[in-house]
Amino acid sequence: MATIITNQATLNYRYGGETAVTTVSNIASTVLDNLVEISKTALNPTYRMDDNITYIINVNNRGAAVDTITVRDNLGTYTEEAAQYTPLTYGGVANLYINGVLSNNLTVTTDANGVAFVITGIPAGSNAQIIYQGRVNRFADMECGGFITNTITAECDCLCNIEAEDSYTVAAECYADVGIFKSVCPNPIICGEELTYVFDIYNYGNIDAEDVVLTDTFDPALADITVLVDGVEVPATNYTYVGGLLTLPAEGSGYTLTVPAATFARDEQTGEFLVNPGRLQITVKGTV
Repeated sequence: MATIITNQATLNYRYGGETAVTTVSNIASTVLDNLVEISKTALNPTYRMDDNITYIINVNNRGAAVDTITVRDNLGTYTEEAAQYTPLTYGGVANLYINGVLSNNLTVTTDANGVAFVITGIPAGSNAQIIYQGRVNRFADMECGGFITNTITAECDCLCNIEAEDSYTVAAECYADVGIFKSVCPNPIICGEELTYVFDIYNYGNIDAEDVVLTDTFDPALADITVLVDGVEVPATNYTYVGGLLTLPAEGSGYTLTVPAATFARDEQTGEFLVNPGRLQITVKGTV
């Protein structure tokens, strides 16, 4: 990023032996063009919890050879209610390419401020590229519409002690992530008794899971079944049950099932986000 240099002079003088006058010059300006430029991008368009985001940093040296350039990444650190949180964990491996050729001239250190990449020996007119990963941890905002913005800064021991900065934002993916757990009771059961199946359906994603359809074939087939959703009995017109095969909802019935999105809340002690999955429970009762 270029820097604009501005300058204005002040002139003081007297006339008539007593009167003091101050005048100023015009503002002269010029552009100090940085010979070292940095930019950052990511291969991942969105993220989920525990994803590895691959980042690419480009350092362009348009001037003379540079002995050392240090690039720092704050790993998305942000402040909330006077506390700092870092949503990315450095992956531990970084590769440096000078003009497309793999190079060993890279030293990596980590601290509370993020990760620092020290590049040595960048020839004049060269491009240095760093490729590395950050893992999405429990401090990341997982709500639909959440994001991680991490900023890089570069410093070098070159002419004018140039500093450069760039940022990149990756958005949280908006998705449903549904799992189902099935239980049955009693166990054991005697022929002629009532058997109960319970389906607990959980959504760990950040948006609702819609148009959910449950199918199950009971063997042996249950007789005189009752179907409940979250404890409310479902009319027989809203499902089909043929030869032991249950389909809920029935096609064309107009009845729909939705598993609500998870909610995310910060733990007061650790600062991590806790996931409270959305839940839908289906119960089927019938006689064996």
